[in-house]
Amino acid sequence: MYKYLFLFLLLSSCTLWGQKDQAGLHAVRNKNLPYEYWTYFPKGYSGQEGQKFPLLIYLHGRSIQGTDLNKVKKYGVIYELERKLELDFIVIAPQCQKGWENDKLIQILDYAEAHYAVDRKKIYLCGMSMGGYGAWYLAGYAPDRFAAVAPIAGGGRLKDVEGMKNLPHFVVHGKKDKPVPVEESRKMVKALKAAGNTEVNYIEEKNWGHSEAVRVFSWPKLYEWFLKYERPIKDEPILAQEDPPKEESQTPEIKEPQPEEEEYIVFEEEQPKETVKPKPKAPKKKKPKWWQFWKWKFWSKMFG
Repeated sequence: MYKYLFLFLLLSSCTLWGQKDQAGLHAVRNKNLPYEYWTYFPKGYSGQEGQKFPLLIYLHGRSIQGTDLNKVKKYGVIYELERKLELDFIVIAPQCQKGWENDKLIQILDYAEAHYAVDRKKIYLCGMSMGGYGAWYLAGYAPDRFAAVAPIAGGGRLKDVEGMKNLPHFVVHGKKDKPVPVEESRKMVKALKAAGNTEVNYIEEKNWGHSEAVRVFSWPKLYEWFLKYERPIKDEPILAQEDPPKEESQTPEIKEPQPEEEEYIVFEEEQPKETVKPKPKAPKKKKPKWWQFWKWKFWSKMFG
C-alpha cells in the first residue's frame, strides 16, 4: 500500500513541476533567432496545452539599439511591467542593432506562435519613436498577422495604407514633438480614414514633446483597447514558412536624444545650436603722413 502511495505522490509532484508557473520576465538569447528579446509571461502561465494568452510585441526607439538587452527596460512596456503594471498578455520586446527589419520580426513572431501559449486571434503590435515607425512598417508588411496596432510618436508609409485599411489603430503623438514631427502621424491617420478605416483612435497631446510619449505605455486603456479586437484566422495553425517578398524593410534613422534615468524616461529636447558671432576686427591704425610730424613716434619719444 505504501509503495502505491509513494508512486502517486511522485507522479503528482512531477505533474505539478511540469505545470510550474513561469510568470515574469525572461531574457531570451537564441542563436537561431535574429534578435534577442525580453519575454513576459502573465500570472498563471505554465505553457501547458489548453492555455491561450494574447501576445503583444513592443518595439523600442533608436537610443535603445545595441547588444545590451537591459537597455530595453529603460522605458516602454518592459519598464512599466517592472513597476506597477500587470498585464494578462505574453509580451515580447526584442532589441535591434540598426533599425527594425520586417523579415526578422516575422521570424520572432513565428517562433512565439510555435513555442508559447499564444492566442493567435489576439496578436498586437506597438512601438515608440523609431519603434513607432517599425510598428507601422511591420503592420503594412504583414497586416494579416495582427489584430491591432499602436504606433506611438512614429510615422509610416502612405503606400502601406491600403493594406491596413481594416486594421484597428491606436495612434498617439505630441504636438510639440521635435525629433519626430506630429505631421508624421497626422498624414497616416488622414490617409487611413480616407481609405475607409473606421477603427482609428488618434490622440494628439497638445503639451507633449517627444519625451512625454512614453507615458502611453502606463495607460490601462491602451491594453483594454487592444483586447477589443481579434483577427480572423483559419482553424489550422498557419506559420509563415515561405520567404517573404524582399523590400526596403529597415526603419528610418530617427535623431532621438539619449534618455535619462527618471520616473519616466525623459528625452532631452533637441536644442538649436548656438551661432557663434565672429569677434569684430580691431580697426587698423593709420600711419601719419609726412606733414603730420607731430604724430611721429620719434617726436613723442624725444619729448615724452
